[in-house]
Amino acid sequence: MRLPQFGIFAQGTVAHEFIEFDVRAGVDKAEAGRLITQLEQPAVSAGGVNLVLAFGPDLWRRLAPDELPAGLGPFREVIGLGGKGAPSTQHDAFVWISGSTRDIVFEQSRAAVKAVADVAVVATEQACFVHRDSRDLLGFIDGTKNPPVLEAPLAALVPAGEPGAGGSHVLVMRWIHDLALFETLPVSEQERVFGRTKSDSVEFSDEEKPATAHIARVEIEDEHGEELQIYRRSVPYMRLAEHGLYFVAFAAEPIRFERMLQRMFGLADGQRDRLTDFSRPVSGALYFAPPLTLLGLKEETLHEREEVLRGIPLFATCSAHDLTSIASRVQTREYPAGATLCTQGQPGDGFFVIVDGRAEARRDGSVLRSMGPGDFFGEIALIDEGPRTATVTSSTPLRCLMIGSSEFRDVLGQNADIAVRILDAVTRRLRGMLPPIDQG
Repeated sequence: MRLPQFGIFAQGTVAHEFIEFDVRAGVDKAEAGRLITQLEQPAVSAGGVNLVLAFGPDLWRRLAPDELPAGLGPFREVIGLGGKGAPSTQHDAFVWISGSTRDIVFEQSRAAVKAVADVAVVATEQACFVHRDSRDLLGFIDGTKNPPVLEAPLAALVPAGEPGAGGSHVLVMRWIHDLALFETLPVSEQERVFGRTKSDSVEFSDEEKPATAHIARVEIEDEHGEELQIYRRSVPYMRLAEHGLYFVAFAAEPIRFERMLQRMFGLADGQRDRLTDFSRPVSGALYFAPPLTLLGLKEETLHEREEVLRGIPLFATCSAHDLTSIASRVQTREYPAGATLCTQGQPGDGFFVIVDGRAEARRDGSVLRSMGPGDFFGEIALIDEGPRTATVTSSTPLRCLMIGSSEFRDVLGQNADIAVRILDAVTRRLRGMLPPIDQG
């Protein structure tokens, strides 16, 4: 079983940095690519971030000529109707770093750039953020057509048995919005542009939905009428002078991107996406995000993860089947002493179980508890979807298992014993926060 890069599917992250690299002139591309694969190592990933590495077609061809997925090629300029289109701005490599706070993402992004500075230069960089309840700056919720997280790998990953299996094709485009022009439309007309309601994102019926509505244009089907899905991870960026959407999507085959863009720009049937009247792409690139196996990383096997889980009291009563299911959902994270794993008041993006080392939980500066192997934290913010109730920092070098927010809910739903144990811990922690009742 080839494990995909976990960051593709990681949920709950609010800060994002997207970096495109070009190999320096005179540097062997294969050698540069091998160095870039090492960015997944603790020097960059130990800060508690998710990191996705992807390679341009030429660079990946030099790195792994036997693992070229079908259709892999550079982004081709799209020339559509009415002078609309998308330019090609292909680069050699793409790095996506995401995390719970902007400062951590910034620090790890700097570490990534420094780590490859001898062989690659930054071609583009873009800091992004989650806007309100995952809304685009135009005011509509983004990613509503995504498949559920458990089904996302079917849409995003190259199938088993094919070259590059377990990897994903990545489309990267930066769109600039004309907010002033869009805001001249009444809300009812804005909704016709998108094909769904603005406040609660209810899709229009086929009868109500204009043929030029955004939702209508980005739906693509195969020759049998079956929908070909992609997995979107787009987020907004913002400067006063220029703002828009950094579009990032993953797919099992690149033809899905090509068909989507043809439909958006009117090349499929003469109907152009009306959204392109209010937003325009200024970049376009295709990359391949290989599975961890092909990156040559020293990732644990699924069996090794099961053994780690089996030694943790929280998972002691799990069946072999449940352990395998949980092991496929967790990520191993390593932190140096003094690292901040979560911050009081910030959104929660993961549930942590300590494997080795010690950590301290503090609330309003006061120590709540010291934690060691087998202890866990981060569950409260994931259960009630509220902010973190404490700040946790590592007292020593620390190794943890981390489960993302959606995966955490899956684990609770599938194993009642784990749910009861976590509920018991939550009850005790909340009881400790309450003032004593005066019995006098």
